[in-house]
Formats: sequence, structure tokens, C-alpha cells
Amino acid sequence: MSDRTSPPVTRLSAADSPVVLGDARLSAAELHTRITRLRTVPLTFEGPRGDTTLDIALDPDRTAVDEADFTAGTGRLHLEGELTLDETLLRCTADVDLATRRGTGRLQVSRRSTRETV
Repeated sequence: MSDRTSPPVTRLSAADSPVVLGDARLSAAELHTRITRLRTVPLTFEGPRGDTTLDIALDPDRTAVDEADFTAGTGRLHLEGELTLDETLLRCTADVDLATRRGTGRLQVSRRSTRETV
């Protein structure tokens, strides 16, 4: 990471973090719509310094919902996408249990963000 990386980016990309998928008011069906049609979901990174909720723009080619049953509200989700935080492009990867909406997520500075423009 560069010297210009903001403290939130540094903190959130330092290690895997516990995450919570979506707003508690969203039903499993609404989550399915957000994932498959809107292709954006709120993901909360929990941490000792407080929680950070970010909207992730999902990559449909790398997001997997095959192991989830949205009708029953069970199964596992693999989510991948990008977001910009403090002018830094980040790649997000998260594995979440649909029943509890909890899992593990990680952020990495995108390679596209680190390329120098000429």
C-alpha cells in the first residue's frame, strides 16, 4: 500500500474480518434480488474500532449463489466485487452463511488502483 492510503483502507484491508450481509430488514428474497438483479449489496465489516458498512458492486462472474436456497433462507454465498473508499479502488471477497448472514470478508487494494497513469 502506498503512503497515501487512508487509515480506514489500511485497517479494512489488513486482514480477514467478520462480516454481516445486508440490512436486517431485508428478506432473503430481497437479498436475492439485490445480488442477481441490482448487483449491489451492503456488507458490514465488524471490528474492534466499530463497524463499517460498505456497498459492494458485485461481479456476477465471480459471485456464486448456487449453494444458497433463498426460499428457505439457507446455504452459503460467495460474493466478489469492487468499491471505492477514500479514492482507493478495492476488491471485496466474502463468504457468508445465508441463514445467519454472517461470514468472513476481506478487502484488497485493486491492481487497477495501483497502476500509475502516464
